[in-house]
Amino acid sequence: MGDNSRYDRYAHRVDAETEAEASALRVVAGLVEGGVPPIPDRVVAGRVAGILRAAAAELSAGRPVPLQLRRTVRWTADALRAQLDPRTSRER
Repeated sequence: MGDNSRYDRYAHRVDAETEAEASALRVVAGLVEGGVPPIPDRVVAGRVAGILRAAAAELSAGRPVPLQLRRTVRWTADALRAQLDPRTSRER
């Protein structure tokens, strides 16, 4: 896509913290999609993984993600991560 793409107009460089967040979302998406226990239904797990990956792609590209959506995706990933490893649990 060229520089005139509507997606490229909003893209900018991302900092290391944002890229780390996107990477963590991809890891959790892979675990969920791989059939890890928190979501036993494969279709639902695939949909949740898709949401996490889509948010990660937007963050990595430097495109804006609405704050409430970003928080919700992060909290969902945190809840899934807590199900996988209780040592990472955080209160909401």
